[in-house]
Amino acid sequence: MQIPDWQNAVVISGRTARRLLDAPAGPLEVSLDLGRSRSTVQVEKDRVVLPDGRRPGKAALADSFSEPEDCVEIADGEPRKVYIYDRALRCYYKLFQPFEDRPPTIVINGATMHPVRGAGPWEGTEQMVREVPARPGECLDTCCGLGYSARMLARRFTTLTTCEVDRNVLTVASLNPWSEGLFRSPNVHVHYADLRDYVAESRDGRFACVFHDPPTIYQAGELYAEELYAEFHRVLARGGVLYHYVGTPGGRWGRDYAHGVIRRLQSTGFRNTRRVTGGVLAVRRRA
Repeated sequence: MQIPDWQNAVVISGRTARRLLDAPAGPLEVSLDLGRSRSTVQVEKDRVVLPDGRRPGKAALADSFSEPEDCVEIADGEPRKVYIYDRALRCYYKLFQPFEDRPPTIVINGATMHPVRGAGPWEGTEQMVREVPARPGECLDTCCGLGYSARMLARRFTTLTTCEVDRNVLTVASLNPWSEGLFRSPNVHVHYADLRDYVAESRDGRFACVFHDPPTIYQAGELYAEELYAEFHRVLARGGVLYHYVGTPGGRWGRDYAHGVIRRLQSTGFRNTRRVTGGVLAVRRRA
């Protein structure tokens, strides 16, 4: 599959849509890119006039969202929720903004792909990326998603390579204003590929870092397997670093998945394994 192009779309939140519907006639300052910038629109009786001349009708705007956290693309003047249903996969995807004017997450079949309590999607990713020491060389970001980690890691490494196995996720990312760096940063390379296949085809010692932020173990247990960890060890350069997001699934029931991750990493040759923000940091031994 060809990676989708960056859409530079007009996207507003359900909260912003409600403000537009409730506002009196006249100018109104809002964000047309989910909080990245501010613009002035003209509110009329039955429609809204955007700075580029598009004129979405209020009736269509009201029908385009059901929750304040929904995200609405205004394409060719017609508003529509950023939502995909894949019949073959029996799976739906939507852009979801938990906090107004801050980066959204993606929801897949009801599961959010970033933590939305406490730190938001962007801040939570920043906390994880800060655990990774910057160095020259290539970094592999294993699970692209909306590309937040890829964008941040690209500032810390010479080259950033990221994989995404789901074409629908990349399509949603192409509409997300906060994912621009994924498509437009010159040192970011996106591959539509199964992570396990991509790693298996990579040469020994290729990467200075592997940043592994998979879905939960309930959703993608194969991405927590010892066989994959052994491949990470192989493709890391000597002294290379693996960051593995684990989170706290099962915490309410006293389950410590990070302990199992550390044990499996150690069994495949990783050293200096330790718990850090969000997960585990491990080093490939130099000898």
